[in-house]
Amino acid sequence: MRLRLRHNGGCERRCSFTRWQSASGWERWHLCASPCGGGDPAAVPALRRFSAVIPLVLIVLIAVGVVLAIVQVERLHALLDTAYGRVFLFKLGLLVALFLLAAGNRWRLAKPVLAGDGPATKRLVRSIAAETAIVLLIFAVAACWRFTPPPRALAAAAAQPATVHIHADKAMALVQVSPGRAGDVEVSINVLTGEFQRLDAKEVTLVLSKPDSGIEPFRRQAVRLNEGTWRIDYMTIPLPRTWRVRVDILISDFERVSLEEQISIRR
Repeated sequence: MRLRLRHNGGCERRCSFTRWQSASGWERWHLCASPCGGGDPAAVPALRRFSAVIPLVLIVLIAVGVVLAIVQVERLHALLDTAYGRVFLFKLGLLVALFLLAAGNRWRLAKPVLAGDGPATKRLVRSIAAETAIVLLIFAVAACWRFTPPPRALAAAAAQPATVHIHADKAMALVQVSPGRAGDVEVSINVLTGEFQRLDAKEVTLVLSKPDSGIEPFRRQAVRLNEGTWRIDYMTIPLPRTWRVRVDILISDFERVSLEEQISIRR
């Protein structure tokens, strides 16, 4: 949208800015309707209608933004602890500045511009240029969200289990560590025979080690939940990255099977 503004000195200025700036749309109508703008006086009723509607539109936009922020951020401390939250706060600050500038223009400059005040019109033109710059900066900041997943997505990813499937001739085991990151975890172990049949084991033990970090093997006894499913309710994995995992399965008093593999633990 282009506006041609005529000032008292006779010079002309052209202001181009996007229709997206609904919050400052009343300014464009003021400039069209003002004597300095040489616009159509019929724009004044349209300005009044616009001024009556735009607060409702802004309320809806703000409400939607609040709901999305609650869904994506989830916890207040995530606003400072995550890159997404810091980008959100910076964008919020720009929006507050934009709304304050637009509100100030409406209540300080609208009447003088309508009355044909040339200096007021010049100040309004400069203010609209500042609003446009803020809007472009908001777009640039919002583009950063492409590289900053929201806390909700980070939490969902952190809750994903780390899994490893170990298959041997006599037995197999599916080990799931939940969550799949370093710290306190729960471990589920499903055991089957080498032919994918139920394996009624007498005892299942999990052994973890990390030789590259100097951590010697430590073991935890699993508790049977049902036939083929065993569980360790609590154990601590102190470091992320690759661990050696071994599952010792006591099939009978005279037969034991050990299954070994690596598992990747996140930070």
